Amino acid sequence: MLPGVRVSSGVIVVARAADSRGGHPSLVTGDVIHSLNGTPIDSLNRLRSGLDQLKPHSPVVIKIERDGKLMFIDFQLDLIAPDSAKNLAA
Repeated sequence: MLPGVRVSSGVIVVARAADSRGGHPSLVTGDVIHSLNGTPIDSLNRLRSGLDQLKPHSPVVIKIERDGKLMFIDFQLDLIAPDSAKNLAA
């Protein structure tokens, strides 16, 4: 567990996609993702699996921890090209 993190499981955001759009709440480096649509996230594989099951334009709610505070970010899943998704998993 990282120092100062309130929940002992999750996936740490280490970088942000270059094409991330502004104007809405988004993940930032250092955020810890704890759940995806209410499903606990305890590994990168579980996060990938959960995202793979979503259809384009699905509503998404993620529970994150940022600067020691728990918060929720909601958004609609954008459609991305399969090649772009492969780059996100690298």
